[in-house]
Parts: sequence; structure tokens; C-alpha cells
Amino acid sequence: MNLDPVEIRILVRAVTKHTGTPIYDPDLEQDIALHALEAFERLDHVRHPRALLMKIVRDTVRDYWRRRRLSEDLDKIDQRFVAQVPAFEFDLDCRRQMELLERALDSLTESKRAVIDLFYLHDYSIPQIAEMQNRSISAVKMDLVRSRRFLAQIVRALAKKKSR
Repeated sequence: MNLDPVEIRILVRAVTKHTGTPIYDPDLEQDIALHALEAFERLDHVRHPRALLMKIVRDTVRDYWRRRRLSEDLDKIDQRFVAQVPAFEFDLDCRRQMELLERALDSLTESKRAVIDLFYLHDYSIPQIAEMQNRSISAVKMDLVRSRRFLAQIVRALAKKKSR
């Protein structure tokens, strides 16, 4: 196939109208011509050469914009130009989940609540908890597993009641 540079330029301008300001970049055109030549040499028979060329142009322009994208230093941008997504729904969900968890923790027995508290709030390891409570490590592990399971059941049950 004979590649016409004018046709490539026209296709580049047509494609770049969708990506922003139309650009004229001879390097981009040469890159497209090179990709097109390689593609046409690699393929035996091309039924729709213009469609293939258009795909090559689109892909090359897309890659061109990806490479040229500059990352802004966010510290240099004035705060009044930075949009903040309101997080009130997220905060509401977190508050509801915390309330459910607190109610579930209140329904645990004192021993199970103590294991959960030592492990998660005070960051003690299982051997440390076992030593503090004069119990075996496997007993503390099992108590922790059962407490988590029990908590999950309570939270699920409370969430179902709340959703009705």
C-alpha cells in the first residue's frame, strides 16, 4: 500500500479533534507512518486499509498523549482550585458500622472482650496475652477465633435487623 503523508496528517487531525486541541507534530506523523508500514508488511492481505490506518492513527495518538502527560506537583496548586469530594456518606457509614461493632462487643462475655481488647486495641501478641492470662497459646488462639466468629455473627444479625 502507498502511504500518503497528507492522508496521515488529515487522519491525525481528525483523531486529535476528540482529544483536545488539534496538534501538528511531524514526529507523530512519522511514527504513524512507521507503524503503518510495519503493519502492512506484516499482514498478507488487508481488506480495509483505510480502517487499519485509522486504528493505527488512533492508537499512536493515544500513546502520544500518554507519554506527554505531565504530572503536576500538587503542592504548587492553590488550595482554592483543588476540589474535595464530600465524605459525609462515608462518615455516616463508618459511624453506623462503629455503632454496630460497639453493640456487638457489649454483647460478648468479659473474657472474650478482654482477648479482643488486648489483641486489637493494645497490640499484644498471642503469646503475650497467654502469659498475662496464665493460659496456653492455643487456648488464646481458639478464644480469639471464636470471639471473632461470634462478633461477625452478631454484627450480621444486627445489620439485618437495621436494614429491615
